[in-house]
Amino acid sequence: MRWPVLTVTIKYEHDVVVARQRARQIAGLLEFDAQDQSRIATAVSEIARNAFNYAEGGRVEFQVEGEATQQSLLIEVKDRGPGIAELESVLQGQYQSATGMGLGIMGARRLMDACEISSSRGSGTSVLMKKNLPKRAPKVTAERLRALASQLASERPQSVLEEMQQQNGELLRLLDELRRRQDDLERLNYELEDTNLGVIALYSELDDKASALRRADEMKSRFLSNMSHEFRTPLNSIMALTQLLISRSDGDLTEEQEKQVSFIRKGAAALLEMVGDLLDLAKIEAGKVEVHLSLRRILHP
Repeated sequence: MRWPVLTVTIKYEHDVVVARQRARQIAGLLEFDAQDQSRIATAVSEIARNAFNYAEGGRVEFQVEGEATQQSLLIEVKDRGPGIAELESVLQGQYQSATGMGLGIMGARRLMDACEISSSRGSGTSVLMKKNLPKRAPKVTAERLRALASQLASERPQSVLEEMQQQNGELLRLLDELRRRQDDLERLNYELEDTNLGVIALYSELDDKASALRRADEMKSRFLSNMSHEFRTPLNSIMALTQLLISRSDGDLTEEQEKQVSFIRKGAAALLEMVGDLLDLAKIEAGKVEVHLSLRRILHP
């Protein structure tokens, strides 16, 4: 559903200024912030000026659309001029007239949430622009619209000089906002530079720690390998000597002696197996072991 708010007829050049002023006033009454008020006023001014320059006039209709939680301000600028012959090129940003019509249309489209343009040769042009109302704004009702229309009727349009002063104020506020954003951007760049330096230092520290870990790992592997080789020689000797004793090559053993020698041999065998496992682990970590996959066929009885 759409509720009409106000209509401004564009007949004289001063009416373009009036349309801009009314757009700002309506946007303010609908509780748009200052930046959105400037955006809406500028978009209306650009399209209304096109209607005056190319169609020798037209009208600007302000409406409110929607009954649900999301309502929108609709602004439709209509004229009965010759139409826009190069509309597709204009919408694609590929065409600009000598007076900047294409630039004005593209600028208005960027300033609003939605913009629809219809034009036919000899039948005029219609530009429908849409801006969603702020979420914090109260719902627009018929009673509120009547109050809004009454307030608009009580406010006289400003003179051209006053409008220029208003635009200059908006420009100064915009420049001040841009300067603050530039300052914020520079401060952010400094912070990013400091962060980058910290990250570089962290990476350098991590590289140092990684190198230290690699050296420690290499030392561990060498230690395991050397220790395994050093342990294998005496263990092999123990295994050989106990085998000689058990085989009674040097004489008979009592039952108790044979039992003790067997304990020694089992302990040496267990240690020798552990040493072999450590040696295999050292070889695996050093990359000296090749793994080959093989398939075995299992026969079930």
